[in-house]
Amino acid sequence: MSIRLYGLPRSSATRVRWALEELALPYEYVLLDRAKGELRTPAYLAINPSGKVPGFVDGTQRYFESIAILFHLGESYGHERGLWPGAGPLRAEAMCWTVWGVTEMHTFMMQYLYHGVDTPVSYRPEDRSKATAAYNHAQVLRLLDVLDARLAGQDFLLGGFSLADIPAAWALIFGTSLGGSLEGRANVQRWLDRCRARPALARTGEI
Repeated sequence: MSIRLYGLPRSSATRVRWALEELALPYEYVLLDRAKGELRTPAYLAINPSGKVPGFVDGTQRYFESIAILFHLGESYGHERGLWPGAGPLRAEAMCWTVWGVTEMHTFMMQYLYHGVDTPVSYRPEDRSKATAAYNHAQVLRLLDVLDARLAGQDFLLGGFSLADIPAAWALIFGTSLGGSLEGRANVQRWLDRCRARPALARTGEI
């Protein structure tokens, strides 16, 4: 087995790196340099044709998009390590929450930060839209309510920690570090504290 992960600091590649650490899989982390054009080389575009991160190679198979990589890791290595459910209803839930964390929580949180908060990644004030900020903030509040309800009476999204927790947790860890807020959702706060305390996340060096 030979695994390589291509990434940038505090990016969507962190989701994959966290999963690799949770799975205790040996891997090579290739830190790309955007300023040197390393995301646009023919060799890297053969792995991720979008010229973005993450890029991922497992043996002879190439992957891009963090959701696809997390599914691959879960199905290939997660069952035996108790981090991804086998066939059945819980597996369906794992897939849904994994996608939700990226396409819903991460997307709306970042759009809110771009337009509604002063952060290093925000648009210039003259390029921001108050309407866009308000809409995306409302969506973040809705999603926090969904997450808070899901976590009522349980420690993690599927009961015990799994790879399905990683996308939403990283979206909120990253988002709150830039000025986003959990808006007083107590269940979400407790869950996020548990996720943030994972030794595997600390090993990524991203917090």
